[in-house]
Amino acid sequence: MKISAALVAVLVLISPALAQPPRPDAPNPPAPPSVAVQGSGEVRVPNTVAVVQLGFEAAGPEEPAVREDITRRSQAVLAALKEEKITRLQTTGVGIRPQFGNVQPEPGKRPAPPKITGYLGQVTVSFNTPVDEAGRIITAMMNLGANSVSNMFTEPTDEARRKAENEALSLAAKDAEAQARALLAALDLKWAGIRSIDATGEHFSPRPMPRATMMMAEDAAPSPSLDIQGGESVISRQVSMVVEFTSL
Repeated sequence: MKISAALVAVLVLISPALAQPPRPDAPNPPAPPSVAVQGSGEVRVPNTVAVVQLGFEAAGPEEPAVREDITRRSQAVLAALKEEKITRLQTTGVGIRPQFGNVQPEPGKRPAPPKITGYLGQVTVSFNTPVDEAGRIITAMMNLGANSVSNMFTEPTDEARRKAENEALSLAAKDAEAQARALLAALDLKWAGIRSIDATGEHFSPRPMPRATMMMAEDAAPSPSLDIQGGESVISRQVSMVVEFTSL
């Protein structure tokens, strides 16, 4: 087979080019200088929801009697709560446990193991209610058979909290931008744009009620309604911002 001189010349010219390694890409231009700032925003929102936990306790020498007592009282209160202006009603705990007492050992014998002296039964339920209704409802339920209140706190509604979070986020973003612009202006530098924003930080501070537990004996006289004050919660957001700049 004959190969023309022109084809040989083309192959000779192309082959060295194919044999050469590819050139590395040209380096990217350096990123403009930047400054990092962090802004914060805080919004106070009224607590209009009370989160209440009611307890039922009974003690006695026989387990069936204790169980019947707390069942009867808790069912009466649950039925009454369902007629009230509440949400998120749930039973959060049920327990019956034995109580032990030491047995005096006979002279010359090994100590005897502890003996069951009775049983303690507990039921807890929780619910949400408007703050202005909480005192009346708690008092009514304790008169019906609940004998303890614990872990109570107040908080804003979900809608009010979401609105406050958005407001706090907007304030934090404006604060970060204002800090960056003030810093650049003080140094005679020019704003060139935002490189990145991080707004993952969040803080919510509900207002807990006093930790002391309210107790009422089963045969106690009805008491006047409690006065519950909701107070307010602080919702804050943070925004981290990296801003590019150039010289004037």
